[in-house]
Amino acid sequence: MSLITVDKERCVKDGVCIAVCGSLTLRTNDEGYPEETPGRMCIQCGHCVAACACDALTHSGLPQEKLLPVAKTLPEPALLDSFLNSRRSVREFKEQPVPRETMEALLDVARRAPTAGNQQKLHWIVVSGMAKIHALSEEAINWVRAAQDPLGVVALWDDKGYDFVLRAAPTVVVVCTPADWEWGKEDGAIALTFLELAAEARGLGVCWAGFLGRVAAAHAPMRRLLQIPEGYVMQGGLMLGEPKYKYQYVPPRKPLSAQWL
Repeated sequence: MSLITVDKERCVKDGVCIAVCGSLTLRTNDEGYPEETPGRMCIQCGHCVAACACDALTHSGLPQEKLLPVAKTLPEPALLDSFLNSRRSVREFKEQPVPRETMEALLDVARRAPTAGNQQKLHWIVVSGMAKIHALSEEAINWVRAAQDPLGVVALWDDKGYDFVLRAAPTVVVVCTPADWEWGKEDGAIALTFLELAAEARGLGVCWAGFLGRVAAAHAPMRRLLQIPEGYVMQGGLMLGEPKYKYQYVPPRKPLSAQWL
């Protein structure tokens, strides 16, 4: 069954759709129009439809009404560089959770992040509210009690009531993939980065929940508490919330290490 339909009255035979097809699914037919290449598998990336300036191409797997317009203007490089350089790992949050509609908007951005082979195998879990997140941190502490504790996490929890695991964040988001997906770690990290930057653009504070991921990988009760679906694994997570404090400067980093070939 054909996925691609070409409107011959609109098509100008410029070959752009063929040139941008990363899976080599399209070729030029005898009339000069694009057609599907026998034996090639379309990964439904949408490049062909997105690049056609004359709207001559439709794809049955990518309904026209679900296509979004691309940005007509881009941020000035200096502004974007300043935004990226100014991001901080925020670990002090106000108590109110991130609103549901804000999280839905962030996830809508994150789900459009590139994935290997455009497989889009990501599954998201959002935990909202101090009590639920406290329970996650407490379960992590239970695991640490039975393991080596080089960071003194248990003492901070028991003696000072300090949540080293999730920093008393009001919202946590976790991304999972099927356990047998070989690109899960990379896909998850890219999508979380998209979400992080979209959150920071909305004034939210964000920090990567690396300790939570470590515990979830080793501790079945944590996976049950997170309700990770059977056959899936956690690939990363973020703590989010309104930051308590504002930062005034961008601290220095180590000098650039690079090779030019």
